[in-house]
Amino acid sequence: MLVLFILVFARQHQTIQDLKRKLAIIHAVEGTLQPLKSDSALFRYEEQYKRFKLAFEVRFMNDSFEIRSPGLEQYEVTVGQLDQAGLRLKGVIDALKKRKEGADSTVLKDVSYILVIAGYASRSGTERHNYELSYRRALSLRNYWRDVDNIDFEGRSYKGLIDLQISGKGWGGVGRLRDERDNQRFLIQIFPKIGDIK
Repeated sequence: MLVLFILVFARQHQTIQDLKRKLAIIHAVEGTLQPLKSDSALFRYEEQYKRFKLAFEVRFMNDSFEIRSPGLEQYEVTVGQLDQAGLRLKGVIDALKKRKEGADSTVLKDVSYILVIAGYASRSGTERHNYELSYRRALSLRNYWRDVDNIDFEGRSYKGLIDLQISGKGWGGVGRLRDERDNQRFLIQIFPKIGDIK
């Protein structure tokens, strides 16, 4: 009985330690993402869906996906906002990297992140066309940030930290807006990937 008690106690102690470590990781990640949550000019956090959307309109011309003139309405204003959003997102990713390498390295050593850039499209044409169009829009945003603003989330400095995913939502996805024209938007999601807690 005494041996069994000691084994159960040791197992429970380890479980409590694992839960404390997971909680510390969650608090560290949430703290680092706070600047995006509080930046209502560039990002809007959708609590219900646990994701960020760009807080400004990105209006594409019909069937357009490239971030260039004449593909976008109000081109100069929109690319200025995209530049700012890309730099803000890069700042948050850099803060995640710094925390992982710095004082929080013991807590965050087994943590990496999935960064999703998701494009949406208004319902027009076929479903397949809209999925392809929304994917191409998301890819275009990634290419714009990489090629124009020199923000490369797949670059060497983020290796082992960021797993970039490009997504097209087409007609699908939760949280679609009633006015289809408003569904021309970008969503940004950052998910922590937590390795085995030992």
